[in-house]
Amino acid sequence: MGSLGKILENLTNVAILIVCLLIFSLFLSHKWGSHPATNISETHFVDKVISPVPGYQWTSHPKTLVLALRKDCQYCEASMPFYKQLSSLERKGKLRAHLLAIMPDSRAAGNEALQASGVEIQGVFEEPLASIQILGTPTLLLLDASGRVEKAWVGQLSAGEETRVVATVSR
Repeated sequence: MGSLGKILENLTNVAILIVCLLIFSLFLSHKWGSHPATNISETHFVDKVISPVPGYQWTSHPKTLVLALRKDCQYCEASMPFYKQLSSLERKGKLRAHLLAIMPDSRAAGNEALQASGVEIQGVFEEPLASIQILGTPTLLLLDASGRVEKAWVGQLSAGEETRVVATVSR
């Protein structure tokens, strides 16, 4: 019986080790894995027409850059310095698109989150993101005056991608 007990003890130890490794790998994939929004291709949006949000008409500007964000989204928070740069460019008249933030959070909470990061956007709208076909945050959509998506950027952007966005929307 002693050798059978030793075998069972070894099997139990191996099973515990395997379970610990699985839990650790799940933790790592959640902490540093890709954000769900990055699983959506940017081409998924191009040429789609987005319905206007209540209180804003796409025709009010030739181009609109929609920032689809969510309060307490770690990827959105990490991108705030970039959004601050975009809002600064718009204030200086160097952006050929009007910035608009659409958030599922209350307008007050959205404004507070943006202002706390120095992002000054006049148009912050409280709207379920699914109503504009957004499934994950952050997502940026460049729309023409008819609401047609010309370009889309999904997920937290790299420095190179941020540079390409600025080049696309700058005057």
